[in-house]
Amino acid sequence: MSVLEVKNIEKDFGSLKVLRDISFDMEKGEDLAIIGSSGSGKTTLLRCLNFLETPDRGSIAVNGECLFDAADPSSVRESDIRRKRLHFGLVFQSFNLFPQYTALENVTLARKLLCREDPGFKQHKKEIFEQIDEEGMELLRRMGLSERAGHYPHQLSGGQQQRVAIARALELHPDIVCFDEPTSALDPELTGEVLKVIRSLAEQKTTMIIVTHEMAFARDVADRVIFMDEGLIVEQGPAREVIEAPREERTRQFLSRYGGKG
Repeated sequence: MSVLEVKNIEKDFGSLKVLRDISFDMEKGEDLAIIGSSGSGKTTLLRCLNFLETPDRGSIAVNGECLFDAADPSSVRESDIRRKRLHFGLVFQSFNLFPQYTALENVTLARKLLCREDPGFKQHKKEIFEQIDEEGMELLRRMGLSERAGHYPHQLSGGQQQRVAIARALELHPDIVCFDEPTSALDPELTGEVLKVIRSLAEQKTTMIIVTHEMAFARDVADRVIFMDEGLIVEQGPAREVIEAPREERTRQFLSRYGGKG
């Protein structure tokens, strides 16, 4: 059974059709890279998966459970959105850390808020928070940031902030981690440290969707690549095959600009 099934997703903003009949699926442990020019619909697709945008048509299922069906009004209740978002961890382009919280607090905040709804929280608050902090520290250690746990975002480099953001996305144990061009806001010398973390997650069989312009990274790390243009999936297939020997002319033109064999 696929971990993710996306069927016929469409999204319009007024007369502008941003996503047109988007369909794909993913297996557990698979890493999918989505490439394409700015404005091709990549970020909107991630926002639809994370329910930051509501598709106009189509359906989304995770582990066989239908999370969204545009034809079923009961699947789009606002009260259910937060629960559905837990299936996806999203790493934004621009870090989106809370400046008033330390690195560890940024990582653990969402989970500490959610656990307040659990039965027995009041009786075991101290133990629950200690456990969450321990797991948060372990994630920061995996990111190479254990010594920065008490630092605030303004005390961290861009690469360190993005690694905190990755730890935050992992903290809630999502089924799929989504990266929206995670290196686009970084200086070239900091890009490598973030890509190294994502590469490590791929080696650990973390299920990921990575929107990226890093073609060599997509070729070497992703299992599969989707090329989008003007809201359509133009081509998809094994990463090395799509990037080194694309079948479609639009894919070839895009890769000639972005150095597909770099």
